[in-house]
Amino acid sequence: MASSPSNSLARPLSKPLFRYTFTTRIHDIDAAGVLFFARSLYYAHDAYEAFLNHNNQSIATMLNSDFILPISHTEADFKAPVALNEIITIEFFCHELKENEFSLSYQFINSSHKISSTALTRHICLDSSTRKRKNLPEPIRSLLISNNND
Repeated sequence: MASSPSNSLARPLSKPLFRYTFTTRIHDIDAAGVLFFARSLYYAHDAYEAFLNHNNQSIATMLNSDFILPISHTEADFKAPVALNEIITIEFFCHELKENEFSLSYQFINSSHKISSTALTRHICLDSSTRKRKNLPEPIRSLLISNNND
């Protein structure tokens, strides 16, 4: 089921796939104390890569396989300020899972335990040689649904 942009970053009801932390640096924050938009996507992708590596599914290995998972869409919303040298925790969830694509939603939680920003990335599965859509490999699909297993 497709989500409208206004509610596409709503928090999923399942537990996070992964948690990732980082400390903000001067190049992460704009003059208003908001995580700079490009850096939010940078850290979201760092969290995604760390999740894959943690589960023995590195992007380096994928690039030499018969499939690739490029990002086809991103979005972000900013909700609360962050401070320099603040520890931010990213929790991310499988937002949507289809045969040949998936979306991940990210929550950036500041040191006051408030959501400072959210992001979403949509990934599509392509055959690495033809660049045509193909079904997600079972190991990837299993990782993405693991947050629904208690």
